[in-house]
Amino acid sequence: MTNFVFSRRAMQARINDLAKTLSPTQLTAIINRLNATNATRLHVMWELVILHGLSQAGHLKHEQALPNGRCPDIRWTINKQDGGTLTIIGDITTISDDGLDAQNPLKYISEEILRIASKFGLRPGNFWIDVRGETTGPRHRSKMRLMLPEKAEMSSFIKTELEPWFYSIREAPAIKSRFDRTENNTSLQIIYDPNWESGGGSHTSYTVATSKSINPLFSALKGKVKQLNGASDDSLRIIIACDGGCDLIRRGNRGKSHYTYSAREVAEDFLRQNSSIDAVLLVAIDEPHQPFGSPPEYQMSYELIFAPLLARSRRATNESIESLTAALHVALPNLPRPLRPAYHSASLLKTPGVGYDQLGRYSMQGNKVTISSRGLLRLLAGEISTEEFIRAHGWNEPTNHANPFASNLKNGFMISNLDVTGDVDSDDDKITITIDKFDVAAAPFIFPSKDKTGNI
Repeated sequence: MTNFVFSRRAMQARINDLAKTLSPTQLTAIINRLNATNATRLHVMWELVILHGLSQAGHLKHEQALPNGRCPDIRWTINKQDGGTLTIIGDITTISDDGLDAQNPLKYISEEILRIASKFGLRPGNFWIDVRGETTGPRHRSKMRLMLPEKAEMSSFIKTELEPWFYSIREAPAIKSRFDRTENNTSLQIIYDPNWESGGGSHTSYTVATSKSINPLFSALKGKVKQLNGASDDSLRIIIACDGGCDLIRRGNRGKSHYTYSAREVAEDFLRQNSSIDAVLLVAIDEPHQPFGSPPEYQMSYELIFAPLLARSRRATNESIESLTAALHVALPNLPRPLRPAYHSASLLKTPGVGYDQLGRYSMQGNKVTISSRGLLRLLAGEISTEEFIRAHGWNEPTNHANPFASNLKNGFMISNLDVTGDVDSDDDKITITIDKFDVAAAPFIFPSKDKTGNI
């Protein structure tokens, strides 16, 4: 499985196709950035697939300099309904919640709690962590903050307050216990229950937008204004904002409440305040609910937003809006099928490598066994041991199916056919192995069998 949102094969197909549109220097720069070993690869992935999609529905130029020297990502010329052309100048940005995570060290303190629990010989599954939040700042410039100790105080708080509580639990591990800190702008509760097996936690969402202008989306859009200001007066200007692990974009209207704002409301307010930009396109991964036990089916999600009518520039005419909308309806279906949400990819891309394979996933139908091609190759290459291969498939578990290869070999059957199947939206192939040929080469000698007439 890829560590990107899309399969590596689908991305390579778009690299190949963009060789007709981008210069060798531009394409090499994209490839080198995709092959880097840092989280910025997620932004380059979005840049790649967006550029390719647009190239399928108009004339695309990449990083063409404006009169002011700026080189935006997109110069896209599309056909208008009256037979003329319309030029769109745009830039692509990828938005994450990394800044909010740094300001709200929930992950750090959760990991520290579980580390201390293990240190004292306690099961992490016996603990439940709850953190509340509060809105800080003036009404129209507020944000949600988790009520945790400040970073400068965190080490002292853990040593002087949390660790003594864990000492008390170790002295009486059969008794339930509760830690409460609800003072000095802190609201942290930890419950210990020796009867729990899988603990967990809850917290106030700190990624909601309690202000239209103090949030990751607005900040990212604001940062692109200068990049597009040098475009000609008759060119539409668009910012394409892609989900890089940003809850505000991913949730759409689902995360909105009476005191928070949706991504659309944030984008509309940005456009109202910045008339030099005409449109914002939000690009995210939708996660529709699936029946329990069914694999997730991710889908692309798009929302094209223009400024409120009275705040639009003279460029944003009804005709130009209709032309842009029609062109995007042709371009965007060319993006690949997503295989995972962006927030998951953002986490995986912080580590090097090409992503996971399908090792351990298998199926059996009659005398056919289907396994991961990359998994088998890793076994043959010596990258994993036989024990790891068997354990990954669960063939060492007494409650699971026995190793089909071992049972067939024991009974004298050998491989009669191998079939490899795969597709562009997967970064692993399936190998179907047919084992139905009884062969004395792998079995004891036997008495000759009789034919239908009874002859040997």
